[in-house]
Amino acid sequence: MGLRVSPEALAGEWSLSFADNDFVNAKPAGSRLGLAVQLKFFAAFGYFATDATEVPDEAISYLAEQLGVRETGLDGYDFSGRSGRRHCAEILRHLGFRRMKRADRVALAGWMATELCPGGQSVAAMLEAVFLWCRDHKIFGPSGKEMERLVRSERQRFLECFLAGVADRLLPETVARIEASLVDPDSPTGFHTIKNDVGAATLDNMLALADRLAFIQKLTLPRDLLTGAGKPWIDQIVRRVGTEKASEMRRHAPKRQLGLYAVFLMVREAQIIDGMIDLLVETVHKIGVRSKRKVVAGIARDIEKVYGKERLLVDIAGAAIEAPSGRVCDVIFPVAGQEKLAAIIREHRAKGTLERRIYQVMRGSYEAVAQ
Repeated sequence: MGLRVSPEALAGEWSLSFADNDFVNAKPAGSRLGLAVQLKFFAAFGYFATDATEVPDEAISYLAEQLGVRETGLDGYDFSGRSGRRHCAEILRHLGFRRMKRADRVALAGWMATELCPGGQSVAAMLEAVFLWCRDHKIFGPSGKEMERLVRSERQRFLECFLAGVADRLLPETVARIEASLVDPDSPTGFHTIKNDVGAATLDNMLALADRLAFIQKLTLPRDLLTGAGKPWIDQIVRRVGTEKASEMRRHAPKRQLGLYAVFLMVREAQIIDGMIDLLVETVHKIGVRSKRKVVAGIARDIEKVYGKERLLVDIAGAAIEAPSGRVCDVIFPVAGQEKLAAIIREHRAKGTLERRIYQVMRGSYEAVAQ
């Protein structure tokens, strides 16, 4: 099955002009639909289809309707056969295309280097853009495989130039520190140590991260160069360095080695800072949880649980009703002693201030950590 195409694209890309109709209808009826399909496919994508599965089904139906033929007329069309190749050559002459020359190849390579490669697009996306460039310049490029080789070559050339540019900006003392990190990869600032995970929220881990961060910041890396390559390139470099051992890194050419490690360290610096923030937040959370438990335990010790308060209230009410004019010490205290009433008051006040005291301690803990 072919790809889907919108009604807008049908009208814009698959409509036959008067000149197209004259060109197609000049051919035998049995080959008209196949010729029209190749004509509009090339006009849309900049290269010829190799079989009917590359052509959207709606486009085939739309072209058949314009020509007044049945869609089954495409079944016997040989896209790669002798007639198909002759039709491709005729389509190029009809559209005014010419074969790619050496100067065209140089111009295309320069365009890829400045417009496509820096963004870090995939090979497939770049290949599609290259064919459209050729179409817009009325140039018929080489085969798809040769075009793909050209795209991959330009991508590799861009990456090597980018890494060499980073290496050239490194100070001599920076180069010495980077090389020492690769020579002794398990040292506190070695290659393997720099790549290690953050670890648990402990004082040792925080100090180790601080050492790694200080090491990277002393290198004075050319961070402005990161804008010269798109995020896909940076992510690719970081993934590659992250999976290699120090011995594998040392096998790279000097400039490539320095460029790869320098880019990785620029990104790793931000990752270490994020890791330190996460550890700090986790530490503050632990302090808060412990403080809350301590406050709750202290308040619980201060609370004297008084049992039977409801029954005691009934007895006090009964005594007050029987002697409404009597003194408290004569009427109430015989029923509920002074100490028991004081305990009830303490219990009530302690419960009422529990949440407020917890909040005060938690706030004080966070302020202390922030300072």
